[in-house]
Amino acid sequence: MFAATCLLALSTLLAPAASYSSTKSPSRNAVLLSDVHTLTFHANRKTSHRRVSAIPQLKCVGPSKEVCSLYQPDIIRCTNEGYDYDENDVQWTCTAQLPPEFKLGGTDVICEGYRSSEDPWILKGSCGVEYRLLLTRMGEKRYGHIPHDRGNDESIWSTLTRMAMFFGLFMVIVKLLQYCTGIQSQRWGRNGGGGGGGGWWPPGPPPPYDSPQSRFAKDDQSWRPGFWTGALGGTAAGYVMGRGARRGNSSFMSGGNNATAGPSYSASTRESTGFGGTRRR
Repeated sequence: MFAATCLLALSTLLAPAASYSSTKSPSRNAVLLSDVHTLTFHANRKTSHRRVSAIPQLKCVGPSKEVCSLYQPDIIRCTNEGYDYDENDVQWTCTAQLPPEFKLGGTDVICEGYRSSEDPWILKGSCGVEYRLLLTRMGEKRYGHIPHDRGNDESIWSTLTRMAMFFGLFMVIVKLLQYCTGIQSQRWGRNGGGGGGGGWWPPGPPPPYDSPQSRFAKDDQSWRPGFWTGALGGTAAGYVMGRGARRGNSSFMSGGNNATAGPSYSASTRESTGFGGTRRR
């Protein structure tokens, strides 16, 4: 009985996928991707959509967000290069006009399956391309070496938070050391200095006496939070400004002119090519 129930459940799940035929179109707005020869994608435009949300026609996916922010191509054109084993898994060659500082890496064409992500029929106009933008040698000379993003890259604010936590722990340790040092000094002064006999001279005024509380307050004045807060803020500001100035400094060292407004890349362009496959959403 249990086996029969499992088979029924599996057949129910597999029935929609098995019922998708590649010979009969479910709609005039559906097309087989294997029948599409070329696709042209434009910057700042969205795809059409039916089951899921629209996506940008052009999307840079790395390997560095900083490189992606430097340049975006206006148009990427992808050509159908056939398939390996599955006719619905089309391979693409994509080209774009890029400044000599950049080149295309891998490219993936992403389309919306008409009835599901497993449907061989896709919605017309629903395709976009995800591309990787890389620096050439000329680009590395102009912008310097820009590391690739890590999977769990930490933000500046998380780094500053860790710095603040370290600063707080440091201050607690300092206060404890001050407090313990003050108690030991007080005990030493109370137990030491004995042995002097009383003479016939009248006693003079007692030496100035500081209570532990007042001594602690005086010691505390040398550790005013303004100094350390300012030091921490200065360190954080220097860290942020250093990151922002890295690209500008590398451009200056490579001969780039930062004094004039304008693009930080060459005006001329050349064709760059990337390769990739197909994904459905």
